[in-house]
Amino acid sequence: MTAIRTVRRPCALCGTTDATVLWSGHEHEYADTTDETFSVVRCDKRGLGRLDPCPDISELDTIYPPTYYSYNMVSERRADGRLPLKEKVSAKYAGSVLSAAVERAGAADGRPLKLLDVGCGDGRILDYYQANRAPGTLETWGIDINADALAIAEKAGHRTVHGAFEKESELPDGYFDIIIARHVIEHVEDPVAFASRARDLLRPGGVFLAATPDFASPDARKFEGHWGGNHFPRHWWFFDGAAMRALAEHIGMECLAVDYELNPVFWTWTAHSALRDRYPSAKWVDAVFPPVKIFYGGARSFLLQGVFTVIDGVVRKRSGMTGSMLATLRKPG
Repeated sequence: MTAIRTVRRPCALCGTTDATVLWSGHEHEYADTTDETFSVVRCDKRGLGRLDPCPDISELDTIYPPTYYSYNMVSERRADGRLPLKEKVSAKYAGSVLSAAVERAGAADGRPLKLLDVGCGDGRILDYYQANRAPGTLETWGIDINADALAIAEKAGHRTVHGAFEKESELPDGYFDIIIARHVIEHVEDPVAFASRARDLLRPGGVFLAATPDFASPDARKFEGHWGGNHFPRHWWFFDGAAMRALAEHIGMECLAVDYELNPVFWTWTAHSALRDRYPSAKWVDAVFPPVKIFYGGARSFLLQGVFTVIDGVVRKRSGMTGSMLATLRKPG
């Protein structure tokens, strides 16, 4: 691995550079990106976390290699359109998230709800949302930078737009009831521009759901540089509940709720990072705690995710938090 170009960005909320270093770490999931050390810092004024130094935008193809997991998760759909049994649990949870969002967004005057999934990939999550609504009551849209995945989503009946969310002008302003971005905002160059774009696309009273790591969680504080939510060097911004509320206020939205989700993948990454540092040459570390193959199913993935889901559930019960939060922001109106 070689050095990459980096930049020193100020806080996205206040523009200042004064910050406290929380912890440092490095890439451990892929062997072909960079071995540089990166630090997570917290703005002394607004509390927003950021990566410092941060990879330059020109290095995206380096830090997101062709083998990056989200580029390789295109799934096969059944010919009859029904969900496979193994996906019904995920679909049920997606339905509960959607129901809460619908309640918070208010009535849609009898018309179909208009939902946009940012970073939709092949549209599988949009399938989950549709599976929980009566036919004709949900209009699903997706935007992504992966054209091949979008073609699959479009074939499944979802409306798609190809491009970067903050810059794409094809999406209609004031149109959507619900916009969902699951673990996207921490990856972008400017989270304020990202959230502001969601605000502009929502109708008055519409809601923006942003799932993102919580760097104030018990597991983040305990494991610090080895915490799975770091995802070095691809997570550029770090939120907790207070920082998310500050972002909402900054762009003229209301933070209605911050909920905490179970995320066993973060625990797998935490274990892999800690053990990879301790046993840098041991092949068993990748075999026991696979940082990429954890996404692709199989008995090992099922076992790991089951165990870490239980652990995350215990942490949430005791602390009220996990390393993954879901914030609901509402547009005035």
